Amino acid sequence: MKVQLNPTPTKLSLGRSANTVQPEKSFQAYLQDALEEVNTLQQKSDIAFERLLTGDIEFHDAMIIAEKANLALQLTMAIRTKVLEAYQELMRMQV
Repeated sequence: MKVQLNPTPTKLSLGRSANTVQPEKSFQAYLQDALEEVNTLQQKSDIAFERLLTGDIEFHDAMIIAEKANLALQLTMAIRTKVLEAYQELMRMQV
């Protein structure tokens, strides 16, 4: 039995062109997007309470929007705290 090796690899298509390389987002870009999303949720919460006072939306709808914004902010603060703790731990390490 003779095995032949193909010197040129075959191209597999996964729906995208093999020549197109998409640059990955940096950590800074991910962080900026996340903070912008939290800011947007906070702004929507403020608008929801204004609309609640004018009677445009129901109380429970405004509370749901406000709680989403609150949870997003709490998660952001928890992540910030963990990142600062990790940084401080790295600074305490001796080389």
